[in-house]
Amino acid sequence: MIDFGLKDKTVLITGASRGIGFGLAKAFREAGSIVYGAGSSLESAAPLKEIGVYPIKLNVRNREDCQEAIQTIIQKHGQLDVLVNNAGVASNTPAKGIREDEMEKIIDINFKGVFRMCQEYYKAQKKLGGNIINVSSVLGMIGTPLASIYSGTKGAVLQLTKSLALEWASSGFRVNALCPGFIETDMTKMISSRPKLKEQVSASIPLKRMGTPTDLAGAVLFMASDLSSYMTGQAIVIDGGLTAQ
Repeated sequence: MIDFGLKDKTVLITGASRGIGFGLAKAFREAGSIVYGAGSSLESAAPLKEIGVYPIKLNVRNREDCQEAIQTIIQKHGQLDVLVNNAGVASNTPAKGIREDEMEKIIDINFKGVFRMCQEYYKAQKKLGGNIINVSSVLGMIGTPLASIYSGTKGAVLQLTKSLALEWASSGFRVNALCPGFIETDMTKMISSRPKLKEQVSASIPLKRMGTPTDLAGAVLFMASDLSSYMTGQAIVIDGGLTAQ
């Protein structure tokens, strides 16, 4: 593995109990970082122990959870070097049928949850600076059926990233975003579990396959490292060429 200079750096990843978050937690750990992986419960986050990651309970809908997780890491290690906001939920409900409670949940986790974590991180560490990586999606850049609210929240995360990057630059914070394409995780199981649909989706991607969490690791480690010290307010797209068409 390339040495990104992340040995002994402290990292907090939300939504790390599975999928992209779990894959990124593993990548940071292999890079020598001290990694805290958050799940909605300690039980769901427990498998992170097997890869040397500290599991913690963190519901991004609860501001006290956000504060406590960040403060605990800072008190123990002196600072939190990198915050990766990965927690998110999706929906396959047609736009005409989305209920109010479903809409509120997606917005509360995918957008407001990201903002809560950014805000609490800034307040806890404004004298030290910091590095935030927000996981958005290519669906925040392009449209697709059955993802109206999800796409809206991911587009909002991109604009939030740009705004915070400008507002907090003078405080020594960098804020960037990752935009994955179709990645094989639990969230895309409705595609990967149906061979014909998966074949159709893969055919629509220039590299002719869906991605994996491992495909995202290099970009995230780069954004987390000093190698990207002059980069803020940007989004890196990892989608097999989908949005280049």
